[in-house]
Amino acid sequence: MNTILTALAVGSALILATGVQAQLSPSRIVTVDLNKAFNEFYKTPMASGKLKETADGFNKEHEQMMADYRKQVEDLNKLREEQDKPELAPETREQKKKAVQEKLAETQKLQREIEDYRRTHAKMLEDQTQRMRQTILKEIVEVITKESRDRGYNLVLDKSGNTLNGVPGVLYALESVDITDDILKILNKDKPKVAEPAKPTETK
Repeated sequence: MNTILTALAVGSALILATGVQAQLSPSRIVTVDLNKAFNEFYKTPMASGKLKETADGFNKEHEQMMADYRKQVEDLNKLREEQDKPELAPETREQKKKAVQEKLAETQKLQREIEDYRRTHAKMLEDQTQRMRQTILKEIVEVITKESRDRGYNLVLDKSGNTLNGVPGVLYALESVDITDDILKILNKDKPKVAEPAKPTETK
């Protein structure tokens, strides 16, 4: 009988200990800084460089259009000055007025083209930037999701953003639960190596 009671007591103690341990076991909640992951992912500056090349091309073409427009305005002003000369014959004056009207229409047409170009290409660049950001963030989130699933995390919080009230989404978290650096190691494991510049040969 004593043996049975002893066995029951030990069993009950084990059950209680297991229950307490389960209650005290910390939840598998971690944080990640998505802004840091995005900015330090090697694909981000590469994509930004391509966007800059596109933007530079747009700006160069826009500057050429503006130079043409300034030339048109200059020519228009000269024609207006010529038509106002008092020594012109009536027939010549009419020809000058016609030339002014034609140049004015040409200048206004170019102005509309420039405005349309600026608006259209600004939207194109904005769309490209948004697509680039979404593509990179999608890859980052996929890595976070897989790593979290493999490690058995229950919840991953992004600590880089603010709530609608303007306060941080994560008010406090231990640095030990931040997995950003671990995620960056995975993201950057295939980062292309930058070739080192050749050392100058020493002359004897």
